Parts: sequence; structure tokens; C-alpha cells
Amino acid sequence: MPTKLSIIVFVASPLDYARYRHTALFIEFDEEIHKENFITSDSAGTGTNASLAIDEESTHVKTSVMEVVGSPGFFTFSERLNWGIPTSTNIARVIPVATIDSSGLEMRDIISKTQIANGEVETDWNSQNWVGDVLDRLVSAGLLDVEKKERGVDDMIEAVLEAADENYVG
Repeated sequence: MPTKLSIIVFVASPLDYARYRHTALFIEFDEEIHKENFITSDSAGTGTNASLAIDEESTHVKTSVMEVVGSPGFFTFSERLNWGIPTSTNIARVIPVATIDSSGLEMRDIISKTQIANGEVETDWNSQNWVGDVLDRLVSAGLLDVEKKERGVDDMIEAVLEAADENYVG
């Protein structure tokens, strides 16, 4: 059951600076999965709340956006099910990482349990770091090749550094 994994890089608002660009993971499941298989769990047992968004009418899940949201020290794991990637101006780039021959639920479990750095010393940690941490865990689990991980991270960094207001001189 191949599952497609991509990185979404969002344009920061109101000012598009690299450090404010948000990143998330987008998963496209090969087969629809019944929504009862999706439960909220706190990420890596950190005591943080997780949020799960799905419309009540849907019975099956085809896609998932997984991300950390919040601010330094207060990040939480969030997941949006059956969310299509919009063709709007708030998406800077969608970066295909890999098609993974694994159960989408197995990959989702690894992603949702990736540690969130909410300590006092991690004030520079953000969603970009979390995406990199997730990809490292997928490599460790044998689901992702190192080359694909490195290409995904490089492309994510490139998209983050393309922030429109970063080099703006009034």
C-alpha cells in the first residue's frame, strides 16, 4: 500500500520572513482508511494536547495534514483529515518527498509520536525543525531513504529561504 509523503511550506503572514514560514507534512493514502482508525494522541507522551479536524459527514480518510502549531514553548500536534492542498497564495511550495511502501497508519503513528520541543532552551525550534525530526524518524524506521530525506529537507530549506520579505529594502 504505497503512501505519498510531501512537505507543505506556507507563506508567512503578514510579513513573509523565512523564520516565520510554517511547514507541515501532507500524506496521501493509497486506499481510503475508515476514520475510526484516526484517534488523537499526545505527541510522544509530552502531555500536550493534540487536535484532530475532520468533517462529521466523512466516513473514510484519503489525506492527512500533520503539523505542529503554536509558538515556542507551547507547540501542539495537529492533524487535518481529508484536507486538499489548495491552489492559493498561502502555499509557497509543495515538495514531494517519497512514495513509501508501508501502511499509511504505520507512517502516521511514527509522525504523530515525534517529539515536540517545548523546553525553555528550544526557543528557536519550530515547525521546520519538527518536519526534519519526523523525516529522521522515518529513516530510522526504515520507511524512508536517507537520500530522499536529505533532498526533502534541502528543498524545504530552499522554499523557506525564498520568503518574499526577507530581503526587502524599503
